[in-house]
Amino acid sequence: MSTQALRLATIGAACFASACGAALAQEPPAPIAAWSRTTAAVEDRGSAVERGAAVFNNWCSACHARGTQNAPGTTSLQFKYQGSVPAALEDRRDLTPEVVKTFVRNGVATMAPFRKTEVSDADLEALAAYLMQR
Repeated sequence: MSTQALRLATIGAACFASACGAALAQEPPAPIAAWSRTTAAVEDRGSAVERGAAVFNNWCSACHARGTQNAPGTTSLQFKYQGSVPAALEDRRDLTPEVVKTFVRNGVATMAPFRKTEVSDADLEALAAYLMQR
């Protein structure tokens, strides 16, 4: 290999290595907002029902919102009950605190259970109060 070709290869390798290093030094991408959950939405303020609404919006509404578009939990309940009871949890009148707690802590079908580090016992009580008052 000629001296000029060796210099060009060395310069090319150095440029490539510095470009790779710069790419690795960048911050990782932020998580998708729809998948992120925060406790900020469920701060201990207001009544139990208000706190329960915040818990529902933070943890439940992604799957159990009214309407079935992009709400797999609501779609599943609509299919299961075929209109005999409302599919949206916020429209139900038959959800006792015990039922809410059982499904949240144990999960059901494709719904994963929520740990106490995700939904605290106090948040779960507030969620049950919110769904009961609807």
